This record gives sequence, structure tokens and C-alpha cells, in this order.
Amino acid sequence: MSNRTNPFTPSFGSVPPLFAGRAEVSKDVLHGLDGNPGEPNRISLFVGARGSGKTALLTKIATEAGQRTWISANVTAIPGMLEDIYERTQEAAVEFVEKRAKSHLTGISVAGTGFNREMAERPQENWRSRMNAILNELNEHSIGLLITVDEVDISLDELRTLVVTFQHFVREQREVALLMAGLPHNVSALLHDKTISFLRRAVQHQLGIIHETHEVRETIKKTIELSGRTIQEEALEQATAATGGFPFLIQLVGYHMWRQNPEQDEISILDADEGIRYALADMESRIFEVTMRELSENDVRFLKAMLLDKEESRMEDIATRLDVSSGYAGQYRRRLIEQGIIGSRGRGKVGFEMPFFREYLSER
Repeated sequence: MSNRTNPFTPSFGSVPPLFAGRAEVSKDVLHGLDGNPGEPNRISLFVGARGSGKTALLTKIATEAGQRTWISANVTAIPGMLEDIYERTQEAAVEFVEKRAKSHLTGISVAGTGFNREMAERPQENWRSRMNAILNELNEHSIGLLITVDEVDISLDELRTLVVTFQHFVREQREVALLMAGLPHNVSALLHDKTISFLRRAVQHQLGIIHETHEVRETIKKTIELSGRTIQEEALEQATAATGGFPFLIQLVGYHMWRQNPEQDEISILDADEGIRYALADMESRIFEVTMRELSENDVRFLKAMLLDKEESRMEDIATRLDVSSGYAGQYRRRLIEQGIIGSRGRGKVGFEMPFFREYLSER
């Protein structure tokens, strides 16, 4: 049995050893961190469908920021998020910021049947005041704070509080940055919320499919070589084409073809064929089925109307097939674009954006 480890990481949030097609985004954000307070990229939104690599990219940038004069607090948009940011910041800045004690043991009863614990009172300051205290200490050491928030959800009031408070940090010229990631429709809802209109000035990075085929090809090839193996040229070409440039599928295809015969030094065309078959089945259960559950009946009708065309679909044809007005059809066009399922193909035209979703829908 081979002792080599599969280098591909097809689990959500895992950072692959090599990225394809995201170099410019990373470069822009890190350039913002290297600049002065007020740099546009210090507040950025990563927008993309499931499997587009949002979480992995957040993690990668936070790691690289740590190699500069920054610490990071990485959280998910769930209840308790603000306190989590505060705790994660204290942990990351432990050598610079003194953590306040929460409680301490004051004594044990003589009979040994109990103990007394004295709780330290939580400071009366609000979240902004407590964060300011940490930021002041970090500033003394010339260290910045990067906050990353994954899976943004406008229904969470704490997210609004964070954005509003962050606006004050920016106005105060503090060394802070905020990166947030989410599904297109969730980010759209966030940007349309009037209470945090400040966020509309954030830099948006759309994480779609990777169109540079040579980057996908080299990423697969070099990742395999990191594990001490090689891949046949024909197998590499087939694997590259099978990914459709979709980041999660790059990892899935690589993972499954690598594991077919791990004791062999070279990945064969047969390994690639079998790996692609497993990868597409994984993609169906982990991405497509979840996506389908979120679609309305009219969303699905719109998509089925697109199946009558080989590639691009004209909006006027879709409206005719659905027997609705162009304005009504346009509402579903926007919804499906926001969910990353379809994309614009020029004036009045749309096409499937998520690789292999057309085929999945056709089979259903």
C-alpha cells in the first residue's frame, strides 16, 4: 500500500495546496492590506455559487495576512458572531493583548461537596468599545486586524451591527479590514439593505468558473506532482475538460482519479475515466441536489425552458415558452443569475453558468 497522501481537498473550506484562477483577487486584497487605512480592498465581498472556492480563498488570504503585520478573526455569520469575533481576536493577539479573566475558583467546602466560583463581571462597554480597546493595543505594536465572515446572511442582526461598527473603525483610520463571502442572492440582499448602505462601496470579487484552461490544467498537474506522482498527458487533458473550470470540481476530479490506483506512480487514462465518474456523482449529491432544493417551481420552469436550446437562450424565446411577459421572465432571470446557476451571454441572452447543471437537469 502506498504511503503517499492524496493532495486534493474536496471538502468545503479546505485550502488546496495550489489555487487556479484566483491570483489576481488575492493580490488585490493583500495589496490593500499593505497600503494605508482607506484602501478600497480592505472591505471586500467574495461572491459565488456553492463550490466556487469562497471559503478556501478567505482562509488562504487570512493565512497570508498572518505572514504580514496582521492577525485575523475568522467567523461564520451565525448568532453569537460578534462575541466570536471578540474571542478570536483576543486569541490571535494573545501576546499583545491581556485577556480578561471570566471566573476564578475561590474555595472548596470542607465537606468536599461543592465549591465557590466567583464570576468576574463582564465589562459594561458595548462591543465597539471592547473592540476599540483591543485595536488600541494592537496599534501600539503596529498590527492590523483582519475580520473574515463566511456565509453572510442579512437576517442576522449582528451582521448589520458589524458593518455599521466597521464603518466607524474606517472613519477613525484604524488598521482594520473586513472580508465577507456569500452566495450571490445573500450578498445581493445584504447590499440592498438600507441600514448598511456603506457596504455598497465595498469591492466585489465575483468568483465564477475559471476560463483559463491552462491554469486549470497546470493546477491539476502540479498538485499531482506534489505527491510524488505523474499523470498521462491524455488523462490530464480529459480531467481538465471534465472540471469545466469549476473550483470544487477541480478538487473532486483530482481526488477521485488520484485514489483509483495510489500505488502506481502514474495516473492513467483509466484512472481519469473512473475518477471523473465518481466526481460527477459527488457533484450531483453535494452541489446540484442542494441547489435544486432552493429553487422555486417557477425557477425550475425557467431552466427547463432553456433546455430547448443547445447553448445560449434568448429571453424572448423563454418568455414565449413560459407564456409570460418579458418583465415577469426577467425577474426569474435575475434570481437565477444571483444564485450563480445561469449567466448573461450578451444583450437579451442567458446560458448555464454552473458546469454540468444542464445535464443534471436534463436527466431529471
